[in-house]
Amino acid sequence: MKTVAIVVSILLVLLFVVLCIWEVGIFKLHPSLMAVSYLGCMFQAIHIFSMDDTSCSPSLPRRKQILIHSFLQVGTIICSIIAFTAIYTTKIQRNKPHFTSWHGFIGLIVFIWSLLQAIAGLFLTIFQRYIRSLGLTYAQLRIYHATSGVLLFTISCFVLILGLASNWFKSKMPNNTIIYSVIFYFLTSSMLFLAHKCVEQVKNRYVKRKITIK
Repeated sequence: MKTVAIVVSILLVLLFVVLCIWEVGIFKLHPSLMAVSYLGCMFQAIHIFSMDDTSCSPSLPRRKQILIHSFLQVGTIICSIIAFTAIYTTKIQRNKPHFTSWHGFIGLIVFIWSLLQAIAGLFLTIFQRYIRSLGLTYAQLRIYHATSGVLLFTISCFVLILGLASNWFKSKMPNNTIIYSVIFYFLTSSMLFLAHKCVEQVKNRYVKRKITIK
């Protein structure tokens, strides 16, 4: 199932990138790089810790997993900043208000959350000695970071699903309600599948392990 999830992630990213290729202006950087950021980099960064028996990740040393995770999350932040700047600039150029739709408003929350999540990640990797001043143990912060990350990714999928209902995405689809509906629900199911894999992964790593220990 790990391979299936990786393939789904890559195909979703490629779809958004292809849809944006012929776009004019910097707006094309928004949907394409948001897909690269969350469906690509963030998903792969979380899934690198998968405990799936068919996964090659467990054979990697923990330190190497964390290094790959960190590099992918750097990619997440860079791509999301560029994508956020692109849509913000486009709104100014077209003299349109910002964050008036659910897609835009929740997307802003996800963007800010991503930055805060990255800062928390720095405490886990680089600034571990400062964790004690927060009154938290490394193990506690690790669980909070993982749980927060999964919630963040799930909500980011929800934002992307809202984007499928946008005029921009509809303009890229065939002018047929049935075909659009099929594509919409197929892509929605694919994103929810990725979110489910991340939630399941954290549950298996932390929740089930805690229950077993007890």
